[in-house]
Amino acid sequence: MRWLYLFFAVIFFMFLISLSGCIEVTTYVSPSASGTVIDAASQKPIQGATISVDGHPGIFAQTDSDGEFLLMPATRKTHIFVLAPYQSLSPGGTVVVSADGYASREIVVTADSILVSLDRVR
Repeated sequence: MRWLYLFFAVIFFMFLISLSGCIEVTTYVSPSASGTVIDAASQKPIQGATISVDGHPGIFAQTDSDGEFLLMPATRKTHIFVLAPYQSLSPGGTVVVSADGYASREIVVTADSILVSLDRVR
């Protein structure tokens, strides 16, 4: 008789799982950002500036000859079973912008495209 209860419990649990299905949740480890890095005084683009993600030293981008960069978000995907809807948060975070001969700046990413001006170090 005990096995019958166990059998129905397993069937009921499988039924609940089939209602929810497997949901893939994307967690953003770093922000997604693009933009331009310029010299604060001359307003000219800075080539070779480094844009790194604060707390994740392996995730970075460099500016091209026009001072433009594209930082792709690093993601982590997880498969879970849930009975309620889940909404992923959009990527955000802090990036550190640095270049030789310039003072570094920390920028909180709040928009898709950012303009960063760096001051020369004397």
